[in-house]
Amino acid sequence: MTPLPISSPLRRRLVIAAGLALCAILLTAAGPIMGGRGPRPETPGARKAAEAGIARAIDSLCRVYAIDARLARSWSATAAGEPTGRIEEKIPVDHGFRSLEFNHALAAGIAPFGAGVVATERSKENSVTMHVVRGGATIRSLWFVPDAGR
Repeated sequence: MTPLPISSPLRRRLVIAAGLALCAILLTAAGPIMGGRGPRPETPGARKAAEAGIARAIDSLCRVYAIDARLARSWSATAAGEPTGRIEEKIPVDHGFRSLEFNHALAAGIAPFGAGVVATERSKENSVTMHVVRGGATIRSLWFVPDAGR
């Protein structure tokens, strides 16, 4: 019994697949050789500068959206009695507060500092929480609650 000949298009695909596999192996091996050791750890000074920039962006947006920062309550979050490094804020807003607009503006304002926003909504309470995430960790949580007195 003789094996069937491989068709020209199939042979071409096999050669391309083998070439791509070889390139992937070479690039994987070349990373450590060429000095690629992955992301460098962040220095405490760089982290503090980024967090200060994020705080400025949030304060600036609060002024733009006429949110009285003096009414906000702020605390450091804890887990099992230990600080988590996250700051939580409960911020009273009027019923006309446009959370989606604020969310987009916040995302744009903190993007230069390597941060993003993830928001959750509690329909029953009519509140929105925006979590500022940087480096895979939530560093600030802004809880916007409608204020009955406003």
